[in-house]
Amino acid sequence: MKSPLKQFATPANAAKLIAIVLALAGYSISPIGPLSGAQAQREQADKGTVYEGRVVRVADGDTLSVVDTHGAQHKIRLFAVDAPELKQAHGIQSQGWLADQVLNETVKVKVMDRDRYGREVGTLFKVTEPCDNPLCPGDIDLNLQLVQEGHAWWYRDYAKHQTREDRQRYNRAEDDAREQHLGLWARPNPQEPWTWRAEHRRTD
Repeated sequence: MKSPLKQFATPANAAKLIAIVLALAGYSISPIGPLSGAQAQREQADKGTVYEGRVVRVADGDTLSVVDTHGAQHKIRLFAVDAPELKQAHGIQSQGWLADQVLNETVKVKVMDRDRYGREVGTLFKVTEPCDNPLCPGDIDLNLQLVQEGHAWWYRDYAKHQTREDRQRYNRAEDDAREQHLGLWARPNPQEPWTWRAEHRRTD
């Protein structure tokens, strides 16, 4: 009869044991090599930082997770836009559109702030061409595109933190989407997410 130790000493079990030991020591296994405990955890970049990474999760139409080139994970709330909540009309469609654009794709994030939940608030850019600068002329502002396609409102509460040019672009994008009945604007009297959240806080 094999001893319990000999039964455990298989290559598969040995690999599991190594992973557990490394995790307890503050390391995790990553395709790019061992990460420190701080890197393996969810990280927050400083305001004004631009970094590149891969989108690994789209929680809803304006919230997603990105793993940067160092293997650190960031939870991001998109800046200056507000998409319908998942339980709202067009919420699933908004999430689906964003996932189609970015899930498992390389993106850039420009961090604008942090919110009360500890998430980075940032502008998301689709990478279209390489350049030597953090942001390239061809990078596509996906926050703006969400509004252009009718999948989110321009969040005017944050307009004061935008440049004058961005305010004009986002305002025009929402007006055009509304006039063309794109996305959520195809529905009669769509409810703003901030109104929906306030109503549900009162009833919960």
